[in-house]
Amino acid sequence: MWTSLRLAALSSITLVRWGGLAAVLAGALRAAVSFWPSSDPDVAVELLYPLIDILILFGILGVYGFLGEQSGVAGFLGFLLAVIGTAIITGPDGEIGGVDMYAAGSAMLALGLVLLAVGSWKAARLPHWVSVLWVLTAVLGLVGGAVESLDSLFVVSRVAFGVSFIGAGIRVWAEAGLTAPKTQSR
Repeated sequence: MWTSLRLAALSSITLVRWGGLAAVLAGALRAAVSFWPSSDPDVAVELLYPLIDILILFGILGVYGFLGEQSGVAGFLGFLLAVIGTAIITGPDGEIGGVDMYAAGSAMLALGLVLLAVGSWKAARLPHWVSVLWVLTAVLGLVGGAVESLDSLFVVSRVAFGVSFIGAGIRVWAEAGLTAPKTQSR
């Protein structure tokens, strides 16, 4: 029985670590494609977006698995919103009932990252600059979307997003097995 429990714990740690690696890859790819000219859609770059979104999804799972209950209610709600938002943007773009699903998913992901930043700050398991960049990503994306003349802020937002995911992923990959999140005993 103890062997099964140890294997389950090992596989959980392994999944969290791989989630950290996914976050690093998502961050690097997201930052890199931010500089691709949007006026020149390349099929290869368009094919990268679903991969990036899937890596973001696994990265969020790894980050939350690393933070655990220490991130509190804000972290949990942020995790849920970020996962749902990422799932929405991973699907086909378009409108449902007049709602731009990519914009809705992006907004949910941004709000999720803000709440996850609050939980991450509380848990103190990721560098605080990661939390700051998650909030900055949301603010810059919102301003860049609301003010047409400031749409270049989207590039800065995407790079901040990428750098924050790289930082979170490196920490998760390196420390997932060192100190497991504390859980409440019943």
